[in-house]
Amino acid sequence: MRRLARLWPLVAGSFLVASPAAAEVVFQEAPPIRLVAFTNEPREPEFGTVFELYLSLRLAPDRVTFLPDTLIPDEHAFSGGPGHWTAAPGPADSIDVQATYPVMGFLNGGVQLPWLEVWSRPAAAGEQPGPRPASELAGVGETERTALQRTLLEIGGALILVPSEMQGQEASIDPRPPADVLGGEWSVWLLAALGVTLAATLLLVGMFVVSRRTALGAAALGLGSSPREEALRELDDLLARGWHDNGRVDEFYDATTGVLRRLSEIEEPEWRRALTSTELVGRIEGRWGAAPVEKLRPAIWAAERVKFGGHRPAPTAAEADWTAVRDWIRGVPEA
Repeated sequence: MRRLARLWPLVAGSFLVASPAAAEVVFQEAPPIRLVAFTNEPREPEFGTVFELYLSLRLAPDRVTFLPDTLIPDEHAFSGGPGHWTAAPGPADSIDVQATYPVMGFLNGGVQLPWLEVWSRPAAAGEQPGPRPASELAGVGETERTALQRTLLEIGGALILVPSEMQGQEASIDPRPPADVLGGEWSVWLLAALGVTLAATLLLVGMFVVSRRTALGAAALGLGSSPREEALRELDDLLARGWHDNGRVDEFYDATTGVLRRLSEIEEPEWRRALTSTELVGRIEGRWGAAPVEKLRPAIWAAERVKFGGHRPAPTAAEADWTAVRDWIRGVPEA
């Protein structure tokens, strides 16, 4: 019986190999990063105060993962400053990261916490895998950049309390019925006066809106400027401000790429400005081809280095990147 028991795994394995179903088994690759657990301290922070958000993350082995300094804000919560993290070996060659981020919430009750945006790529031969600061993305080469993978983690929620000094004054945060705010006893004359005032206000607002639309329509008919012409005008105005010459190079690049994003969103409404620069250039290349993007891509990557890596190009280099964006917009076919 013992001999049969020892032979059983071999027999079962031979059936598994020979089985057609076994040929369909696919081993899924582990995600580059996974949220294991999170908590915050204090557990129920007060409205408008900074609290600590603790994240337990598990990184896939054989990958280099870039962890951000701050989190992506949600509607009622955002980072209160730069975070920090430590790493240690995890199970099955994975890497466990303990990260701490300061967060502030601006809503009474349950609040969705900010999101964690992480970029990762396969580790090169002989390279030590594991976490890296997101600031190192500025030095990533073009070949490594194409291998980057973006992961957006939804962390969860937290309960925000009314500050102790505002106890009993929740009306400033949560809506209350009109009777609680204005009282329950109303005179007929007061109601009539309020009604007349409201009607007059609505009439004036309506007249203003109609006149404003008429004026804008007349201006549009007179100028006949297309979205592309408007984008070129904005770029010319930006260059005339001379931000790239007086130390405001980060604002210069941000405004230049902002013009490109607005025009792209007009051309393709589904391209929202939440797209990363890499995703945006990829969409542009998919629609207009690789040749028009050849000179645009280095300019966009330079803007990313200025924004995240502290890169400060010379005024001539900044103006050359501005020219690449303007030339691309000028060459966009009219819709």
